[in-house]
Amino acid sequence: MSSRLTLGRTTLAVFVSLAVAGCSVVPTQLSNQEVMANAAENAEILAKEVAPITGPIDLNEAFARTIKYNRDAQLKAFEAVVSEGQLSVDKFDMLPKLAAAAGYSYRNNYAASASVSFVGDQPAELGSNPSYSVSSDKSTVNASIGATWDILDFGLSYYRAKQQADRFLIAKERERKVVHNIMEQARSAYYRAVSAERLLSKINPLIVKARMALADSNRLEKLRAQSPMEALTYQRSLLETLRTLQDIRKDLMPAKAELATLMGLNPSTDFQLADVNNPNFTTPKFNIDMNTMERTALVLRPELREAQYQERITQQEVHSAFLSLFPSLNLSTAVNYNDSDYLRNNNWTSAGVGVNWNLMNVFRYGKIEKLNKLKIAASKQQALATSMAVISQVHIADIQYQEAGDSYQLAQQYFDVAQRIKKQVESSRSAQSIGDLTVIREDLNAVLAELRRDVAYADLQNDYGKILVSMGLDPLPAGFGNMNLAELSNAFKTLQAKWQQGDIQVVSKEAMQSALMAKNKVES
Repeated sequence: MSSRLTLGRTTLAVFVSLAVAGCSVVPTQLSNQEVMANAAENAEILAKEVAPITGPIDLNEAFARTIKYNRDAQLKAFEAVVSEGQLSVDKFDMLPKLAAAAGYSYRNNYAASASVSFVGDQPAELGSNPSYSVSSDKSTVNASIGATWDILDFGLSYYRAKQQADRFLIAKERERKVVHNIMEQARSAYYRAVSAERLLSKINPLIVKARMALADSNRLEKLRAQSPMEALTYQRSLLETLRTLQDIRKDLMPAKAELATLMGLNPSTDFQLADVNNPNFTTPKFNIDMNTMERTALVLRPELREAQYQERITQQEVHSAFLSLFPSLNLSTAVNYNDSDYLRNNNWTSAGVGVNWNLMNVFRYGKIEKLNKLKIAASKQQALATSMAVISQVHIADIQYQEAGDSYQLAQQYFDVAQRIKKQVESSRSAQSIGDLTVIREDLNAVLAELRRDVAYADLQNDYGKILVSMGLDPLPAGFGNMNLAELSNAFKTLQAKWQQGDIQVVSKEAMQSALMAKNKVES
């Protein structure tokens, strides 16, 4: 008996100790060693995951590296995978719940009890020597395995699974949108980096030349070889030129690091760009009318597809709310075991049926039906508002592209004139008929003209890309996820070449009308 009491007291002491330990948990700051180890591991992973650079990077390889190694794109891809995993989990909610249980119980004495007869409305007095009976052992082992299935829960789980399936598709559309955005950024960063690498090689010598001319002017001023006003005016012009050159350099310097970051490279990585020495200023061809652009955007834009999936989720939510008004029907069955010597049957099976219904749901029906209609109407209005925004974006993208084309043509003409003026100045300089300031100023104008030409061409290409994105056209080739870097780069090269020539797949008016007729036929 004493040993049993000791065991019980020990068990109680263990429980109390665990409870006290649970209440004593305090925040523990990461140690410097842990932080450094984690940082080293992350740096090693980032370095290993990126393919090595084997040659000059062109626009198509920049696209390929951005898609394969950009962290934002990978994060959205992982979110889609997580959503798909949640869908697989939610499907199990439609299955019956199968539970297995086992246990052991002990008490230090028998659960003996006595009974008396019931006289009138009161139990009889318990005598001085009652007779006790026992119906259970001090210790018992029991086990059971059973299944329960709620028909209402099955219906609700079915609609929840369908909603999760649409959320997975929404995650895929958001992944498409992220890809569109980062490819726009990659295109812009690539052309800026090309301009920077080509122009910095011209700006830096020009800065050196301007500083030397400024030093010469200071020396001549001190020697009084020039009038003070003439020297100061000359120096002010040189300083303004230097400030302009340094502002340009400041703007161009980060361009290559920004491109490297988009491609998943360390910003300090040294690499060459293919279009620096052989620039290609081919103007893209685009001859699609506005009605076709609008139709294509309304069908392909990720935002509109997401809105349609969200509308379906609202429909499923309406069905779930309506289904919750019905009674719950619960089915259960189990196989049981108990090792008590006092039981005649230590093994037995059980089954049951239960119904549970909140009768107040009868009065809620009208309000819920009205609310459901409002939810459906609101989701439809959201889809219409998104459609209008998309159509506006298509028109704005088209206007910007047309203006970018005009700006590029003007910038190209300006560059040609600046180059011819520079040649005239160089000829005059050879004849020593003009001074250094004029030469430096015209060199600066030539560099600025080249920069404006490059920026105008970059804007033209970027606005062309925005038109394609505004129409919802996917810049990714089919099956890109299974391609290596070289295959993906070649696929981009083929696709971009088709688009630059105006070979773009659009949605025809006939196809849209046919789809509308099929929908009306199903609804009728």
